[in-house]
Amino acid sequence: MRHRLRVLKAKTLAWIGFLLLVVAVARRRVDEVWVGDSNAVMMVRGTFHPLGVGRGAERRWVWHLGPRLMFSIARDGFKPGMVRALRVLKLVPGHDRVNWFFSFGEIDLRCHLAPRIKENPELPFVPAYVARVRSLVSVIGSSHAFVVVPVPPAVETFIDEGFPIKGSLDERLAAHRLMRADLLAVTRAEQTGPRIAALDLTDALSDAAGHYRTDFTYDGVHPTDAGRAAAREVVELQLQSV
Repeated sequence: MRHRLRVLKAKTLAWIGFLLLVVAVARRRVDEVWVGDSNAVMMVRGTFHPLGVGRGAERRWVWHLGPRLMFSIARDGFKPGMVRALRVLKLVPGHDRVNWFFSFGEIDLRCHLAPRIKENPELPFVPAYVARVRSLVSVIGSSHAFVVVPVPPAVETFIDEGFPIKGSLDERLAAHRLMRADLLAVTRAEQTGPRIAALDLTDALSDAAGHYRTDFTYDGVHPTDAGRAAAREVVELQLQSV
């Protein structure tokens, strides 16, 4: 019963946040919406929004979907409730001027991919993930969107019993390189429908060895203010090319 009440509360708060997003879009006060895991939030603001959907810095909003995997999005797609909500948003004047960013994959890299690629160094779910994003962007009615390349692995990262780290640092770095290469290859290929581009923050956030810079992350997963600022420079350059 308590679990059901928590779920109901979370859904109710998210719908309130979504309605506020609709109003903000109608008033042309939204430039970006970042959708996805915790890094989708932390690339925009330093704390989680109490509603799940809410305003971050300036005209940028976040839509936190919880600890979702890129793999599960590729397999199952986005929740039907989210699709229905975006069909509503499509009716709002000005919806097509919003830039959408989708951030998934960091949990995959930290928690389950490293052992798998040792046996088979392929990530067949990456093209399916990009296709799922493209399908959702078609629902939104936008001409383009961005998939964010996950942050690089850190030398030291926090330990979460619910999401145990799998593989050595070198193995996770190899998995990151593979996912990055696949995301770049898929988004650079010829596309039909909304254009999906990769937002690659790797070089901006990495040290010489390819690890997450220690001054850019406070827990090995999420950015500090300095990390957000470095990522923001890349975002601004990317938006200029749209």
